[in-house]
Amino acid sequence: MLAPPVFRSIPPDAPYLALARLPHCAELLLAEAEAAGGLALTPGGALKRVHVNWAAEAFAWPGHTAQELYRMNKVLNEEDVFPLWVLHRVLLHTKHARHHAKMFRPTKAGRGLIGATHLAFNEIVPRFLLEVDHAAMGRGRSAIPGRVADYLDALNLAARDWIGIDLLTERILGPAPEQVWDRRPSSLYVGVLQPLVWCGLLLEVDADDLDTRVMKSPLWHQALQLPSDEALGVPGPWR
Repeated sequence: MLAPPVFRSIPPDAPYLALARLPHCAELLLAEAEAAGGLALTPGGALKRVHVNWAAEAFAWPGHTAQELYRMNKVLNEEDVFPLWVLHRVLLHTKHARHHAKMFRPTKAGRGLIGATHLAFNEIVPRFLLEVDHAAMGRGRSAIPGRVADYLDALNLAARDWIGIDLLTERILGPAPEQVWDRRPSSLYVGVLQPLVWCGLLLEVDADDLDTRVMKSPLWHQALQLPSDEALGVPGPWR
């Protein structure tokens, strides 16, 4: 059995930290909530539209920018800005935010992340990757076993250069089954690759094309220590 992945603490001056969109936007959301004295919630517990509109503009998340979203929606609800929907739940899960008096508010731990993206990375990314069932975000049942942690070592070896999702799936899981439609690549993307892209650990190109390709980012070896590092000649803990 392979040893579990080890997440290294990222210092404030770590290069390539800007690739980590998820902790950066978590910090933005916490800062906005703190400055506003809390963000108002709908009766169903979602952020109200005024805050959703702010997030779409402030996050500028590729594929989920305000300009892109308003092409398909006259108004934006929280679930329309998918990264915001995810972040809202993740921050509640990690106890960096809470619902109180019909407002979304940072906790003491959450306030400690404001202005410190490296701390947001260190505290949120490992739990986001290891504790969240990302496959549940896709449509239907996942066609692959396991969760993100089960694939990190294989990706460490297979994604050293740009590689298409279909080929990556075959290298990790074996040849495609003899059926009309191989659902494994889409399940691998939703349940494993996309969360790693969001955290800045994988790079992605041609996301809207059938030939989406990914590759380990420079942040990968700064943040992760894996059993296969020795085979790759990766040096010891990042300094």
